[in-house]
Amino acid sequence: MSKANTVNGKDLMLFTELSSKLTAIALATSCKLTVSGETLDTASKDSGKWTEKMLKKLSFSASSENCFSADSSINGYDTLMTAMLSMKPIKIQVGIPKNADADELPTGGWEAPTEAYEGMVLITSLELNAPDGDKATFSVSFEGTGALKKVTKAGA
Repeated sequence: MSKANTVNGKDLMLFTELSSKLTAIALATSCKLTVSGETLDTASKDSGKWTEKMLKKLSFSASSENCFSADSSINGYDTLMTAMLSMKPIKIQVGIPKNADADELPTGGWEAPTEAYEGMVLITSLELNAPDGDKATFSVSFEGTGALKKVTKAGA
């Protein structure tokens, strides 16, 4: 059996497709992908004292914590606010960028992952925090609409 390799948290990123291109959310400090199952009680008189369940439906959500930037040319707070106000689903991907081996932000930006978890989401929360004497941050929350699937780009 081969040894499993760990992934550095800085290498796992959340990308959004707000125009025709998937781009990483700028200045992210963390991101999270959650998959949940809704259960249905299937217990009968034959079950005894233990409950029995089955999964009825699956759902997913994602979130990202980020530093705030007033630069309008990035995928940041203003871009996400515009998307939230449109009240339309957007595509997200969570994965390791193709160019994750770079020590810092590559000149052309982070490239969308070759393998990722992908789905359509609605932005359900966008919170800006500006504490006195500290850096401004924002957090964004997404709720999935439809299936979350693993995708692999051709030629990967």
